[in-house]
Amino acid sequence: MKASDLGLIFDDKLSKSLWANIEIEQGQPEKLWFGTVAVSIGKMTIIGAGNHLCFLGFNQNKSIERCSHFFKSAEFSEDIKKAEKMASHILDVWNGRTTKKLILMVNGTEFQIQVWNALMKIQTGHVVSYGTIAQYIGNPKAVRAVGGAVGANPISLLIPCHRVIQQSGKVENYGWGDAMKQRLLQVEALN
Repeated sequence: MKASDLGLIFDDKLSKSLWANIEIEQGQPEKLWFGTVAVSIGKMTIIGAGNHLCFLGFNQNKSIERCSHFFKSAEFSEDIKKAEKMASHILDVWNGRTTKKLILMVNGTEFQIQVWNALMKIQTGHVVSYGTIAQYIGNPKAVRAVGGAVGANPISLLIPCHRVIQQSGKVENYGWGDAMKQRLLQVEALN
């Protein structure tokens, strides 16, 4: 499937502003809560520390495993009520129904953080290539490294790695499956 099939705008540059009111902080919490919540796009696994969102994925076991790489010493405990509350805020942000700030707590290399900040400048209904991200961060030859950083993104939807596609326009190679990437982009194209 191609971006044009989904009615998306294929940009060659990023927006000057963030697509939503989201802020990235770094930290190493000792305790993380998690929960898996059924939402309109499928089952979403949410991991957080207090009011901060630390990980968002679409498979509970895989999400906890991947999150533990970022927060090596943290203890995980299930808290469905916190996950449901966060899921509601996440979907409101994703669907443009709120401007209330959401703070993400992520850990990564300086390069990964640079790429993740760039991803947050891809507007809803738009897609860009990995090369566009590499150009934006001032390292046009780092397309493969950008791909690695995009794939390591800990917070799907909100750090919108699903909005990065191949230069050919193909919509594939998503860590949560190509069908999920296409579904997310279809929903965004309709908004």
